[in-house]
Amino acid sequence: MVELHANERLIIDQLLDRGLFTSTVTPEMSQNVINAITAFKRPIIQRRITNYLTDLLGVGPYSYQENLLLMLGAQPLDKTAVHVLLATLKTILNEPSIQNDDQRVVATQTVIRQVQSEVTELDEKLIFRLVRQLFVERYRLFKPERLVQAPDEQEMVVEEYWSISPDFTSFARCMVDALHEQHTTPTLSDRQRVNRGLLLRPFLSPTVTPELWPLLIADRDKIAAQWEPLQRFALEIGTDYALLLDRQRQKITAKAYTAALAVARSLGAGMPESQLNQRIRLIVRQLFATDKKVVISDVRRALFANGLATMFGQNVLPTAVSGRFAVRATEEWGD
Repeated sequence: MVELHANERLIIDQLLDRGLFTSTVTPEMSQNVINAITAFKRPIIQRRITNYLTDLLGVGPYSYQENLLLMLGAQPLDKTAVHVLLATLKTILNEPSIQNDDQRVVATQTVIRQVQSEVTELDEKLIFRLVRQLFVERYRLFKPERLVQAPDEQEMVVEEYWSISPDFTSFARCMVDALHEQHTTPTLSDRQRVNRGLLLRPFLSPTVTPELWPLLIADRDKIAAQWEPLQRFALEIGTDYALLLDRQRQKITAKAYTAALAVARSLGAGMPESQLNQRIRLIVRQLFATDKKVVISDVRRALFANGLATMFGQNVLPTAVSGRFAVRATEEWGD
């Protein structure tokens, strides 16, 4: 079995969590991350990380100037998202302020308008949402900033800005390379297919993933052993489910997640997807005495992103994850 060192595990964790590992040291970085950046300068460390991920998932990270990008997601970017992504890359790379390392800040509205001039089929509101999802939430290359309002300027309009990561240019190079090769489907072994399924879909079962279930059962010991070097995941296999448990997962107390958990536990044997929003509204009212404190779309997102439920055809089914927790409502679940 391969043995990973602490720096290697940290780099791989960042790639799995964020899709990126960036090499520029910033003031807010922990010493552990700084140590990993230093260690990654050694070619042998780069090879070991690439070899481990390729063996585990059938794909290694793209690299440019000691920055890494792992293009692996539950759903590939659609054509619209790719168009917005490429237009954003072009916009930021052409921004004069980006050439100045001390002032890598751009006005949010300026970026959105420039992107919209190329992605004309979308309005600015939708473009802003996509750019935020990609660059703020997913890759964390943009950090939202706001002008500080002076006490005597009561009518001052607060303008939003994005601070741009110093590794943005390297990311752009990696992303273009990755998108260029995205049309080539890699040949995966049975074990790699299962590992991808475990990572991208936190819940596997004979019903939900019938194509993966027999492969998992036939090779369960070796698959579990492949995850052990990370010292992070544990593979749990029951009679009709499999979970890749993440020991680093933080406790979640957000209202959307709490409501999603309660919705999942109310599903019983499942329900038509068309009735899901109605069920969410009912559960939210029971939990919080109103349905105005939680956004329905946030609950839906939390329901599937956290492996609490899964789609099977046109139906929503609860997973074994939801049975591990309890949420108390003001009354029994109703139809």
